[in-house]
Amino acid sequence: MVKVLIVDDEYIMRQGLKYMIDWEKEGFEIVGEAANGLEALSLIQKEKPHIVICDIVMPMMDGVDFSMMIHRMYPDIQIIILSGYDNFEYVKQTLMNGAMDYILKPTLNQEELKTIIHKAAEKIPGNLLEDHSGYISYDHVLERYILGHDKELNTSLFQECFSGSEYCLFALKSRDSGSDHQNLSNILYKKIERELKEDKLFQKRLLFLREEVICVVFSLRSFQHNKIHDFLEDLSEQLSYICPEIFCVCSRFFQELKDINVVYAQDVSANLERAFYYQNRKLLILNGQETAADQSAKLKFDFFRYNYHLDNGQFRNALHILEDYNENGLQLQVDIYRLKNQTKNMIYYYLDCLKTDDKKKEDCWYSILNEINEAEYEAAYRECLKSIWQQLIELSDTVASPNDERMVKILEYIDQNYNEDLSLEKLAVRFNFNYHYLSSIFSQQMKEGFSEYLNRIRISRACELLKDTRYSIAEISEMVGYSEHSYFSRVFRKITGKTPSVWRRRQENEK
Repeated sequence: MVKVLIVDDEYIMRQGLKYMIDWEKEGFEIVGEAANGLEALSLIQKEKPHIVICDIVMPMMDGVDFSMMIHRMYPDIQIIILSGYDNFEYVKQTLMNGAMDYILKPTLNQEELKTIIHKAAEKIPGNLLEDHSGYISYDHVLERYILGHDKELNTSLFQECFSGSEYCLFALKSRDSGSDHQNLSNILYKKIERELKEDKLFQKRLLFLREEVICVVFSLRSFQHNKIHDFLEDLSEQLSYICPEIFCVCSRFFQELKDINVVYAQDVSANLERAFYYQNRKLLILNGQETAADQSAKLKFDFFRYNYHLDNGQFRNALHILEDYNENGLQLQVDIYRLKNQTKNMIYYYLDCLKTDDKKKEDCWYSILNEINEAEYEAAYRECLKSIWQQLIELSDTVASPNDERMVKILEYIDQNYNEDLSLEKLAVRFNFNYHYLSSIFSQQMKEGFSEYLNRIRISRACELLKDTRYSIAEISEMVGYSEHSYFSRVFRKITGKTPSVWRRRQENEK
């Protein structure tokens, strides 16, 4: 049984709630009642209720202070507020303080009470409601299926709910990351709920998916496409008055309700996570061809080369790798949290490799960390990266030896022309080095000979090309600078431990 505590200073109201519905039949148990917040606190410690129904205006401790205290002391308790028409400012405060819903006393009826208490029960962590009334929570069934908790959906349950021939999803997520983020979501939820009640054109179900995502399932006719888009444009605009940092997504239209979990994952969830790339848009409407695919798998950071350059003091070369990684990630619109975290990790590693004053490195690190964290949109992130690259170049230039400048240029030349017929003799002539001196300094700084270094660069590039099945292994061999296929295979196996064909098959299997 789900335990319920009723808190109201009016005896008649408490009795009315107790006898308005058959609580036991619905799967609930009234474990106590209190006339004010102070009495309720002692009962909560004793009875440990799951749900508290609380009046907003009470002596000694009103509903606002009470809800704030309960939310802080017992965050798993679901609070439902009882209110009059003239108490909405107080209601707003309780919603900000953790209340999950409110009931207007003058309009309270059996069906509304049942709906709200069942909705509250669904939010209780680990709870499975013992419902003996035949009540079906359609919202709960949809939520579990959409989020992947259930593998199958009994679509026949929704024949009365949805009679339209098509469906679409509307979802929103606040881009406001403040401390009251969850409570702001509650206010947005209530606003949407009121707007949906006034709409008579579409059938819909309002869902709360995770704490920060609100979703509406619409059922409609095919001729209503423009009408639903107009309705959602207006709704998004109204929601932006409450939260200017709102971001909403409208999915493609689909015919089978069982496909709702796929549409949610591909259209809604994936695009909500990309709000970073849509700074000036309140609503993203998808036409079925703009579904966001997770491009993160296509983005690989070449840590081998990055580390190699850092180990040998080639800091600008290392920065080029990190710069290209970010540019590719932004072009692919990959998950920004992953992109930022990888960038921060590599910058920290970069600073750790610099042989300079620890205080300088520490100050630089915290400055960079702050810049990255504060970049909320793509344009701001691009600007902060420019600033970061400049900071790192200036810092690394203070520790790089002037004698390394020609070596830096040589390594850059190799990186850009690795597929040509390169030799140490040709490089010595091009960069005005004595051949024997260049051979010595190259081995000293790179910790390996020129041939070994060139082979590693070529094989690293070959590994990338092997992911593209348009090219044969023989073609890739020539593309990276090897005229003999057999020699390429021997070098590839020596460096990677696998033949090119085995390496390619493993990559395809991992996909």
